[in-house]
Amino acid sequence: MASREDLYIILQVGRTASVGEIKRAFRKLARRYHPDINPGDRHAEERFKRITEAYDILSDPLKREFYDINGFYTDGVLEQRSTGSNWGFQFEGFDFSGSRDGEFREIFENIFALPHHRTMERGQDLEYPISISFDESIRGVRTSISVTRMRRCGACEGTGRAAGSRETACPPCGGSGKTTRVKGHLQFAVTCGDCGGSGRVITSCPRCRGEGRASGIERLDVEVPAGATTGTRIRIPAMGDAGRLGGATGDLYVVVSAGSHPFFERKGDNIHCTIPLTVTEAALGTKIEVPTIDGSAIVRIPPGTQSGQTLRIRGKGAPSLLSPGVRGDQYLEVKVVVPRIAYERSREILRELARLNPDNPRNSLW
Repeated sequence: MASREDLYIILQVGRTASVGEIKRAFRKLARRYHPDINPGDRHAEERFKRITEAYDILSDPLKREFYDINGFYTDGVLEQRSTGSNWGFQFEGFDFSGSRDGEFREIFENIFALPHHRTMERGQDLEYPISISFDESIRGVRTSISVTRMRRCGACEGTGRAAGSRETACPPCGGSGKTTRVKGHLQFAVTCGDCGGSGRVITSCPRCRGEGRASGIERLDVEVPAGATTGTRIRIPAMGDAGRLGGATGDLYVVVSAGSHPFFERKGDNIHCTIPLTVTEAALGTKIEVPTIDGSAIVRIPPGTQSGQTLRIRGKGAPSLLSPGVRGDQYLEVKVVVPRIAYERSREILRELARLNPDNPRNSLW
């Protein structure tokens, strides 16, 4: 696990959470950020990866214990520490036959443990997916969402300290952050387990357990701008997780998923659709009424229009997010529909048309 983010924060659980609580939190977040639900969203894919890694460690009792003591976990480290083969120490001349393996391993875990200093940390950025209709993506919409986030603890005002408590020197280590451990002929200066190496201790706030923040639900109004589409990310500053011990608050990103339309297809800021024409309309040219996202519009069909030909209506596409006030275009793909001939008179007219227009369109193939 290369990331130095707090795994408990990633899974949005407390440090005393049970295995069942960790599993439920993982399932909830996995459903939100799974790549199948967020196709092409690299941020969601990375978030899902971090959630999975955090669950892999915190759901395993041995890995979790190692992480809680050291503040990190790397694959294979438990095996390395149990054999003592990769630490670069030589113990010839010392007798460890009377020691228990678990007790000896505990000494070395303390030697290499990372100190848990009480320092401010910026809160995590959060994501919240919303689904809107095709029309809402074109016009814009205002909607309300409920976000579960870490909020500043009101009991301690984000300090993590119990009311009236003061920071004092840690009694076991005398404020040095180190204590001495003796094993046989070896004497080690190890990180103090009471203060985590900081040399200072306080009485933690009972509500937030010394984090300076606690989980809560926040209801927000979100303005989805006109022209938003699938993948659009709306940033709401300082509405992510509150920082640890009064650190800066992260941001909230609302990720949009826009619905489809039975007739229109959006490609960027342009709108595409298919318009059927009769043979005579395509051959002779005409004016027809076509639907647009603003209502109907009159379009001129030039004589000799071919099936598959594309016509453009300027300024009838979606609003641009990058260029306010600018809109894309609407493209009409023509589909010439050949009629079913029900009467002999119609067949005679078509035969006469063929005699008057003998050109073979397949001649260009050879």
